[in-house]
Amino acid sequence: MPITDDEFDAGTVDENADADPDEDPIETEKDLILSFLSERVGQAFTEREIVLGVDFSPVYADRSGTTPGSRAVGAVTGGLVDVAGDAAASAIVVDDVDEALAQLVEGGAVQATEVDEGDGETATYYRISD
Repeated sequence: MPITDDEFDAGTVDENADADPDEDPIETEKDLILSFLSERVGQAFTEREIVLGVDFSPVYADRSGTTPGSRAVGAVTGGLVDVAGDAAASAIVVDDVDEALAQLVEGGAVQATEVDEGDGETATYYRISD
């Protein structure tokens, strides 16, 4: 996690420092999703693949690890674990990613389509809009 110039100069981390109260996690997640999809033009991903490919933990983590959000990030939910075995998402993150994706689709920045995966199963795939 980044530290401030004051923390750098002092050589210590302020354990009481709070996250920016004006920072909206959904807006941050939208930025992370757009960045992920923009780097992969010509490909489409399921929501699960997006969650696995993007590290959303800085959106919720705090330095002390004492908030419910920061503790939840450490929980493994629905098998969402990245290659290194670290938790990639929690139920909180997944819910907010779902909301962020819906807003991005509604705003036209991201396209979504249902794809028949065979065996009678369908999945929603997302890609960056042209």
